[in-house]
Amino acid sequence: MQRLALVAVAFFAACAPIDDDGNIDTDIQGLTGAARRPRLQRIRDVAAAAGLTNGVLLAGIAQVETGLSHCWSEATWACRGPNSTSCGGGPVIAGASDGPCSAQQGGLGMFQFDGGNFSQTLARDGRDILTLDGNIRHAVDFVVTIVDQEVAGVDNRAEALAWMNGMTVARTDARFTRWVAILACRYNGACGSASQAARYRDATLSVQSEVGAAFWRICAPSTEVCNGRDDDCDGRVDDGIAAVSCGVGACRRTASCTGGRMATCTAGRPVAEVCNGVDDDCDGRVDDGIAAVSCGVGACRRTVSCTSGRMAACVPAAARAEACGNGADDDCDGMIDEGCAGDAGAPLRDAGAMVGDAGAPADAAGTRDGGVAGDDAGASDAGGESDAGASDDAGESDDGGAEDTDAAVTDEDGGEPTVDESLVDVAPTEVTTCDVGAAGSRGGARGSIVAALVLGAVATQRSRRRRR
Repeated sequence: MQRLALVAVAFFAACAPIDDDGNIDTDIQGLTGAARRPRLQRIRDVAAAAGLTNGVLLAGIAQVETGLSHCWSEATWACRGPNSTSCGGGPVIAGASDGPCSAQQGGLGMFQFDGGNFSQTLARDGRDILTLDGNIRHAVDFVVTIVDQEVAGVDNRAEALAWMNGMTVARTDARFTRWVAILACRYNGACGSASQAARYRDATLSVQSEVGAAFWRICAPSTEVCNGRDDDCDGRVDDGIAAVSCGVGACRRTASCTGGRMATCTAGRPVAEVCNGVDDDCDGRVDDGIAAVSCGVGACRRTVSCTSGRMAACVPAAARAEACGNGADDDCDGMIDEGCAGDAGAPLRDAGAMVGDAGAPADAAGTRDGGVAGDDAGASDAGGESDAGASDDAGESDDGGAEDTDAAVTDEDGGEPTVDESLVDVAPTEVTTCDVGAAGSRGGARGSIVAALVLGAVATQRSRRRRR
């Protein structure tokens, strides 16, 4: 970047009309007539090629500094500077307010670059400033620098160009007012000078109206890109450039063109998914994997899930009276069919085994009740068959089934046993099992055996008496 000296630039010899700030009195000096339009056009085109499409801003500076003159031949009252090809090999215009022309001091060319004497200025800015186009390009670089330094929010060349290109040249425009104040301070060294700011303002408005506002909208249309320029020549810089997006769901981010630069797009970081209608974990699905919520028990149990970004309140159903036999917890107390009566058709429990029942269970001692003959069990039938196996005292069976023989029941003396008739006065039909008790009762079982043995003995004795 090339810098102009921040001191008053007085460039002309004592014979030249110079104002109190060291500038040419542009009402008297500078290019006139037909020579002005080509010079304004050159400023416009070279500035646009360097990125400044609002070239009238430079034209206003050139009008204040030299009245658009670049070569000594266009202002012979000035000092002669170094020779230039843009001047037909002749000298460029040079300022002389810093001393006599022989001292070779003051600014060079249309925009008056001044680094001390001629040699020092050329050493700093290069010989390119001696050409008309080079002088314009260096002027663009200089205003980019001062805007970058003076305007808040402008941090680079592209942003500085965008700030200037977006400016409206009008007395009522706040940015234009700020612009001429910057020029008065940084270009002319008259910081805070309202009169010098007004000079730049009036000169700029003058050259704009001289050729018309449309004249300054020079552009070769191309696709608009993010570069701080009006590429499509619609008067707007970096317009219509699509933003760049990255990431999905809550992680989605968007970067746009700002100050002639496209910001880097960096996706956000995923977080745990919650029920809010947002893809929090950034997997492309909204409210996924969120567990349903249940409440209540039995028939009152209800379940709610995340729907449309909201988790409904879980409210259990109302309990009702328990209904028997439906397998449901109707009253919602965690138990099914409680308090219901048993099945009326279920069999009752057995009160005990009956004496003489062949299927009765054994008593506690293991002796079975079944098989003991009743009062008819051992009697001979009409055909004279003997009884079938009453046991003697020794427990041995007699000759079961021997035809026309006695049962051989004897007492210890070999005779017939003596039976106390009083023990059998009760008819056999009066002996029942009602007094025996429950099956397995030790006392009841033994009583049954004794009664059976007595009845058997009586029956045998009576049978023998009849045969006798």
